Amino acid sequence: AFDLVNIHLFHDASNLIAWETSPSVYSGIRHKALGYVLDRIIDQRFEKVSYFVFGDFNFRLDAKAVVETLCAKATMQTIRAADTNEVVKLIFRESDNDRKVMLQLEKKLFDYFNQDVFRDNNGTALLEFDRELSVFKDRLYELDISFPPSYPYSEDSSQGKQYMNTRCPAWCDRILMSHSAKELILKVKNDEKIVIYDHIGPNVCMGDHKPVFLSFRIAAGAGKPIANVHKCCVVQ
Repeated sequence: AFDLVNIHLFHDASNLIAWETSPSVYSGIRHKALGYVLDRIIDQRFEKVSYFVFGDFNFRLDAKAVVETLCAKATMQTIRAADTNEVVKLIFRESDNDRKVMLQLEKKLFDYFNQDVFRDNNGTALLEFDRELSVFKDRLYELDISFPPSYPYSEDSSQGKQYMNTRCPAWCDRILMSHSAKELILKVKNDEKIVIYDHIGPNVCMGDHKPVFLSFRIAAGAGKPIANVHKCCVVQ
């Protein structure tokens, strides 16, 4: 027996605010929300079972760290609103190369000049900036990610692999599990790959999110405390 919990956490309302601190204020909000959900799942008033938590966690890369890495040799131009003096846009330009624009950042704009960095080797070089789950490592387990960031893809049906220039691509969609649930997943036998953690529709438009799936086999009766205890008797 195990529980399946679908979740949808809060998004980043503004790229500019997300960029201000590391970790961002939005990361802190998601941290509190996920912690609340996990506390409810393991409420002592209910039977304790293994569980899987899946859905749009809205986990984002550490925006400040990503920008500082991608634009390490760039100079930053700040544009403010004339009436409020509020920052409305950041422009990062190369120091040389005719001051080519590398990144433009607005509330709902993340326009980086080279999207290949998010696709090459499935973007796994950027996983070091995927840090939101780290605070739950004693409570949650996730299989290794080997697929590209699941959001935000273009919704143009002819651009199935293209990201929109609205947010920094990130692994928002995840499948996590309790450590006891991890034990339910069968080990690989005879080099047969029976556990698959991947995304759906890599080359076709699936909306702004690419669905993520976890495929595995579990033993009969897995999760039941007495599943492998058999009583027998001999009739004389």
